[in-house]
Amino acid sequence: MSLGEKPNKMIGESLWRLLARRREAKLEREQMWDALEQYERPKPLTPFLLLNVAAFYTGVVAAAITEQLHKERHWEKHPGEAIPIMKPVLYMGPYRVRREDFAENAPGQ
Repeated sequence: MSLGEKPNKMIGESLWRLLARRREAKLEREQMWDALEQYERPKPLTPFLLLNVAAFYTGVVAAAITEQLHKERHWEKHPGEAIPIMKPVLYMGPYRVRREDFAENAPGQ
């Protein structure tokens, strides 16, 4: 069959063959990567642990700063008095502290 008799049919067939080869090659590559995927190294825990440690210490520093500001505000209004325990910021339930050392005549004052 020469090119002059049915050129459109030959171009169409060659395009379909090309597409079929490309798709087959792609499937082979995907199968290869799927087979190798189970041998990959697990993700390291170091970034996760560093993030958690940094978050923990950020919270500790923030709590210390908040408590110090609470003490300074109380000392400005009531100089020389004992500092009461700071109420929790995010806890909305009942909150009672019964300690005798926060009375007006607390020892050590």
